[in-house]
Amino acid sequence: MPSNKQTESQYGELKKKLKLPDFNDLDSEFEISDLEETNFLFRAIIRRIAEKLDFYTRMLEEVLQPDTSNLYAMHETRYFNEKEKNEMYSLYSELMDLNRHSIEVSLSHIDKEEAEFIERALETWKKLKNELLKYVKKMRTSWKEEVDIKEDVGYLG
Repeated sequence: MPSNKQTESQYGELKKKLKLPDFNDLDSEFEISDLEETNFLFRAIIRRIAEKLDFYTRMLEEVLQPDTSNLYAMHETRYFNEKEKNEMYSLYSELMDLNRHSIEVSLSHIDKEEAEFIERALETWKKLKNELLKYVKKMRTSWKEEVDIKEDVGYLG
């Protein structure tokens, strides 16, 4: 695994050719400095971004469309009103658009498009993460409130 300096140097060479965000800024949000050495750094960065997007879209999905066999999703979804769920769905839509864009550029293998996606992903992520944090805090808070266990798990027989 290359050190931060190796990945940063490789990134710097690509940045000379294409418009890219600052390495430290991107690293701070998507932890790219620990990527393994590769001839396809853009693809590795995009995969790392996609992993983060997947995690948060799944988290939102579980509240927006809970699986009845998923106890924590059934518990947390009750703490959001319809307005919050609609706002959450808008956030989900933005994350999914970005997620699908990552797949599109991963298939194209065009450096310029990959670089544009990386820049867009960082800008969008910075804009959306505070909104995500608001929902995560509410999910966490839901676990501090006393709930009748029968209400959460239902009648088990």
